[in-house]
Amino acid sequence: QASSSGTQTDSAPVYDTDGSAEVHENCDNTEIFNMFTQEEQYTELLEPIPESHQVPHNDNDVISEVTRVEQGGETVEQHSANFEKTCALYESLYQNLAIEVEKVNSVNRKLNETNTDLTTKLARYKNQERCFEISQEKYDKLEKCYQ
Repeated sequence: QASSSGTQTDSAPVYDTDGSAEVHENCDNTEIFNMFTQEEQYTELLEPIPESHQVPHNDNDVISEVTRVEQGGETVEQHSANFEKTCALYESLYQNLAIEVEKVNSVNRKLNETNTDLTTKLARYKNQERCFEISQEKYDKLEKCYQ
């Protein structure tokens, strides 16, 4: 479950909408928030250097491609499968956040409409109340005249 406070970290993992893939591993909510609020910095972190190497994987004859990513002035090597999975998970997280933002914006629009409607009704009620008070004053004066 995600936290919006930015200071609280939750230990429960967050999953993609279909529940099949964990959206982030070992990231607290502050890191995720900062990643998406500082888009420029985020793209710099994931910008691959177009240089790949063939390296043996484990003790097998399996060869995997390594992508070099510059992070904080240092070059970090990352296997392309992990890099692609990470990018896909971040893209999924971004899409989920965009959907949530749209939901919040929709609720906000409805609340603004309700606020406008209630403000109009309140003004109408206050006007009716003033009219009633004026009518009551006139009635009281007339009643005094006939006594």
